[in-house]
Amino acid sequence: MSRDDRPGDPAFRPASLGYRENKVVALAEVCFLEDENSEVGLIGISVHPDCRRRGIGTAMLRAALPESRARGCRVLESWQVVAGTAGQFWAEGRGFTTVRMIVRQALVVAGTDRSLWDVEAPAGYRLQRWIGVAPDDVIDSYAVARGAIHDAPLGQSDYRWPEWTVERVRAAEAEWRQQGIEQWVVIAIHEKTGAVAGFTEVCVHPRRPDWGYQRDTAVPSAFRGRGLGRCIKACMLRWLVSDCPALERISTTTGADNSRMIRVNREVGFASLRTMVAVQQDLVAVESRMADRDGPAKATQ
Repeated sequence: MSRDDRPGDPAFRPASLGYRENKVVALAEVCFLEDENSEVGLIGISVHPDCRRRGIGTAMLRAALPESRARGCRVLESWQVVAGTAGQFWAEGRGFTTVRMIVRQALVVAGTDRSLWDVEAPAGYRLQRWIGVAPDDVIDSYAVARGAIHDAPLGQSDYRWPEWTVERVRAAEAEWRQQGIEQWVVIAIHEKTGAVAGFTEVCVHPRRPDWGYQRDTAVPSAFRGRGLGRCIKACMLRWLVSDCPALERISTTTGADNSRMIRVNREVGFASLRTMVAVQQDLVAVESRMADRDGPAKATQ
């Protein structure tokens, strides 16, 4: 199971901007989630390299706390910290701890050997595909298959995979449409039972037709070991390249301990680019640390 680490259906994304001499030099953004993740706030803080080590990052973190408290957050997490960089050291200096390792991979269409996508469906299975809306005759089984993403490890992160139901699938599809995002889906169907035996999805935004985002891929446990993951990903890539001539690159992220999916991605042409860390801290602890500081003058970023 893998996905591009962009959690679905964010409830709200307030942003704070930092200025210096009338120029934007920093951005803090918090994504407040819903349902089983309503107590998790996903935060991202960026500071221009020329303006680091001046307390701006700490000031941006402090500015995000009141809204996080008002929204009922219990923990703050960040998933886009590149391992071994100043961002990780800064986060650790603010009391955040690493809860998960993530590998970012990308496939560059022009540089990929397309023969890697010549993968036939195993005997007893057939493939089906759609954009945007799952057909009514497979929606029930598709919702069940989506639940297989729960087997993907999340380390010590407080984030939990969604509990997929037919209603939730339809709501997510409507959310993508509202945002103007195309959701491309390929499924494998077990012909004997009619069950959805695996699925993969890629999102393409009309404003960035050159860039695709690989989201969830999962195969329920009863159907694993048959090469279905590679098969449906290969089908997806053939389809995208044929129908999206502007597409140049597909990006995805996978838990570093999910070696099977990382291998499947490589088998269809993805290359590993970097390792990132997910960091986390309880909101109360963040607030306490911020209260104990004398202000941004003592910060290191």
